[in-house]
Amino acid sequence: MVFCAIIKGNQNKYFFMKHMPHTFGNIARRTAFSFFLFAMVLAALLTLSWYVLVPELTRVEVRGNVFGISELKSYKHDLESQIFALEGERSSYLLPVDDDLYERLKSLKKDRTKYQELRTAITKVVQDMFPDRRDIIQITNFHFNGATSIAEIRGSVRNVGPRSMTVLAEFVEAIDRIPMIISIESSRYVRQENEDGTFYSPFTIHLKIR
Repeated sequence: MVFCAIIKGNQNKYFFMKHMPHTFGNIARRTAFSFFLFAMVLAALLTLSWYVLVPELTRVEVRGNVFGISELKSYKHDLESQIFALEGERSSYLLPVDDDLYERLKSLKKDRTKYQELRTAITKVVQDMFPDRRDIIQITNFHFNGATSIAEIRGSVRNVGPRSMTVLAEFVEAIDRIPMIISIESSRYVRQENEDGTFYSPFTIHLKIR
């Protein structure tokens, strides 16, 4: 009798569960513990990986030093601060384009370029006239005024005997053919005699350049 009652009770329970409506609440009650257990295990695994696995995988070597994530953030912040400071220091040495000193520096650079071009052109003239001689046309002073674009050349023609005035005239004509020369003025051509009997012709030439 008791066994039959138990069987009958189980049959009734099975019948009740079989015919229980599948509502969201019933499903939630049946799966709540499973989801809770899964969430706990997942949270434990994520926490463990965050403190154990992730630091090992995200460590970076920079200039011989190994940094973790938090240390990299601090290192990045320090680098940005240094870069900002260096950029500020660099800016203090740079001049704005509308600064008077900047314009003056540009003018000096332009004057320097003109001076170099003129000196190179005159050196070429001397070399073309006397390729194998450096003692005939001797330039002792070369001055250039960037504000007026006027150059002054002083020197003398030597070691050509009484032809010193002729060579000087040829030298002045060759300089006048330089494209950047606007006008040329030369001192009077003269021939002077040294104590040893040799002749020379001193000159002072003023050049107006473009």
